[in-house]
Formats: sequence, structure tokens, C-alpha cells
Amino acid sequence: MIETEPELVLVRVFRASAEALYRAWTDPAVLQRWLAPGPCLVEHAQTDLRVGGLFELRTLGPDGERHRISGRYQTLEPARRIVKSWVYEGPLDLMRGVETLLRIDISPLEGGSTELRLTHGRIARSDVRAAYQEDWPSCFDKLAQVLH
Repeated sequence: MIETEPELVLVRVFRASAEALYRAWTDPAVLQRWLAPGPCLVEHAQTDLRVGGLFELRTLGPDGERHRISGRYQTLEPARRIVKSWVYEGPLDLMRGVETLLRIDISPLEGGSTELRLTHGRIARSDVRAAYQEDWPSCFDKLAQVLH
């Protein structure tokens, strides 16, 4: 895919350490508590924390539909950055089977808070970008609750 395709960039500040935020993205037990949009629940999470290692999420929607997201880690810098491919498989036709790229940049701030900059790239279609732009904030709301 072409690197110049539009990116979705979301920035949020969390009242948590950079280490806690990194752990929230890499520890399956923590991922299960937040990484599904809206009323969806994570049924299963697994991570193989090494460059080239696989991650997988299986989620359940309130309608009973199951979704799967998987990818491979490209960069793992503890408490600083995660880069991984992101592939959705499930009933949502517009997102299915397209490999996108997720970059999570973690920056400590004064006072114990941490800035998270999520860059979701390689999203060629504007409707897919809009869907992710709608979903990520609800995930971040759950993450904020988990970190407290």
C-alpha cells in the first residue's frame, strides 16, 4: 500500500504513566478491558511482544456478531512507541481484509499525565477513515477508566 494515503490522527491525554499506557496496549489482560468500540466486548486478546510477533483480538458486538483484528508488530519501544499492522476480519464489509497501519506514540507530560498520539494510516477510503474516527474515541473512554 502507498504510504501517502491519508492518516487519521487522534491525540488524548491520560492521567497515567507512560509505562501504564504502554502496558495497556501490550498486556492481553488489560487489552481485554478496553480495546473494543462502544458496547462491544473483547472476548480474547493475545500478544507476542517482539518485532514480527502477532497480536489478535476477538470481539463480540451487542448484536452477537463476532469481529477479529490481527496484525504484526513492527516497532516496540517500551513506554514510547508501538507500530503494528491492523487487519479487520468480520461482518463489516467496508473494513474487512484491508491492512492498515497503527502507530501509537506515548509522551510523558509534567504532573504524571501522558499524551497518546494514535496515527491510523494506510486507510485509502474516506468511509473507512470515518468509521475508525468514530470508534477510537469510545475505546479511549474505556481506556481512561481502566487506567484509573
